[in-house]
Amino acid sequence: MVNKVRNLVLTFVFGFICFPAFANAETLDEYIAQAEAKLNQERAATEKKQMTEEEKEEALAEKETVTNEIDSIENEITTLENDIKELEDSIAKKDDEIKQLMSFVQITNGDSSYLEYIFGAQDFTDFIYRISVAEQLSDYNDNLMEEYNNAVKEQEAKQKELDQKQEDLSAKNKELQELVNKLSAEIDELNDNVQTYQAEYDNLMNYVNALKEMGCRGNEDMDTCEARINPPQVTTGGGSSSGSSGGSSGGSSGGSVTGGGSSGFYIPLTKGKVTQNYYGNSHNAIDITNYEGAPVYAITTGTVITISRNQSCGKNIVYILHNVNGQNYTTVYYHLKTVTVSVGQTVYYTTQIGTQGGNPSYDSCSTGSHLDFKLFKGRYLKDFFTLSRGPHMDPRTWLTQLPGEGSKFYSR
Repeated sequence: MVNKVRNLVLTFVFGFICFPAFANAETLDEYIAQAEAKLNQERAATEKKQMTEEEKEEALAEKETVTNEIDSIENEITTLENDIKELEDSIAKKDDEIKQLMSFVQITNGDSSYLEYIFGAQDFTDFIYRISVAEQLSDYNDNLMEEYNNAVKEQEAKQKELDQKQEDLSAKNKELQELVNKLSAEIDELNDNVQTYQAEYDNLMNYVNALKEMGCRGNEDMDTCEARINPPQVTTGGGSSSGSSGGSSGGSSGGSVTGGGSSGFYIPLTKGKVTQNYYGNSHNAIDITNYEGAPVYAITTGTVITISRNQSCGKNIVYILHNVNGQNYTTVYYHLKTVTVSVGQTVYYTTQIGTQGGNPSYDSCSTGSHLDFKLFKGRYLKDFFTLSRGPHMDPRTWLTQLPGEGSKFYSR
């Protein structure tokens, strides 16, 4: 009996000493429960903050009205500017013509030489002719002066109208910006970066299923589970990438990959144009466009941790986890027309992850074909669960080779 008790005590002590981590470790099942609770909290906070549907519709209608008014004012300004230019040309031409006429008839200091010209006639016929010429010159001069003065007055009036239109435009632009800020803060769909609760939940389940497919069990330590999908570490500092070009399936927890290019990271498109910069909360991405169907690449070595497919806003979205100098980061590629990678796949800067989309015919929150590229610090679905309030960063932190907004580039 004593031996049995001793053996039980030793077994308990041995187990406690050898496996203390399991007492506090988060298992996969616990992670799922906590993640679902976190997503529910995020949803409740978002719903509390959001406008009602009626307020959204009113704000959207107001935004559209203001945008149309701005377009109308800009067209009116263009017309006025053209009218003023034509009037200026007409005034300059009439001014030159008046000077030539005044020189011809020799009008100086209000004294006319018309009488001198008339009485210089050689005979009566010439006298009558000179009277006719003088009258015509006088009438033409009067009409010319009247046209000149009218043109000057019209030009002044148009200039005042133009000044007023420009003030109106400035006010409308301010009104529009206030609406955009309001909508960006409160209407998720317009911020082009927020997904529905269901989409976020689907992303979570995609991630969990990928871990299960790699052998993770419900009672297994979450850190151990995630090690199966951890990307190779990227060490910045120049040089060319030592990762292969294909992008093999499955995660890898070892190996260090030095990023290529001067910054260690590559633009996700081979060429294109920067159409909108990162502006913090109002636009937490950089928009880049090439042509619809253009190949899109990972910017550096990482592992695909989840994919959102066929979203009404964003269409197909790929999320890639990166380990850069020991720190986790997540890059997100919005508005993909097609996806050519799978969850759990290790990718490199040469791996095509999909093609550029964003056509409004199949993407509700896009006005034209483009790629929306986002960078977050931390591991999506662990360190943060929603992109709207995630720890976003300016992508230029990594993509230092990107040109300015409105500029084109021709290499990665």
